Amino acid sequence: MAQKQVDDQPITFSSDDTLGVHLLHNDPLLVVLGIDKYDVTKVLIDTGSSVDIIFRETLVKMGIDLNDVKPSTRTLTGFNGSSEVIAGTIRLSVHACGVTRTVKFSVVGSKAPYHIILGTPWLHSVRAIASTYHQCVKFPGSDRSVKTLKGDQQAARDLLIATVKIQRS
Repeated sequence: MAQKQVDDQPITFSSDDTLGVHLLHNDPLLVVLGIDKYDVTKVLIDTGSSVDIIFRETLVKMGIDLNDVKPSTRTLTGFNGSSEVIAGTIRLSVHACGVTRTVKFSVVGSKAPYHIILGTPWLHSVRAIASTYHQCVKFPGSDRSVKTLKGDQQAARDLLIATVKIQRS
């Protein structure tokens, strides 16, 4: 049975959305989001990821009890064919521009430059459209307005530089 679609405002991007964005760039879309009661930096918006990922180290930094992670034997496969068995899953509230969703995160033990990777499950749950060019994510608000979550382009650039330095050392 088809669900009735809510009549939202159209989501559009314009040159106004690039104000403050350093063009031309190849920067990833990095945002700050509320995760439970914490403001979490280094959240990568990845439209190519079919899972939402949180790193075990991030949970530890947030003070979340790792006993809350539900065990799993699911395997994640990266774009290059590498695979990793996830440590488990955990449900956490994600807050963005007044919109909250409970997200089932896959917990990964490996190291990464990001704290969280939000993929299509979260993007689709808020009916979001991400634009790396405009460095923002837009989605319908609960008040039928269009919400805009701005990326932190400088943080993305700093993170890439730090990652390259680590790889070279």
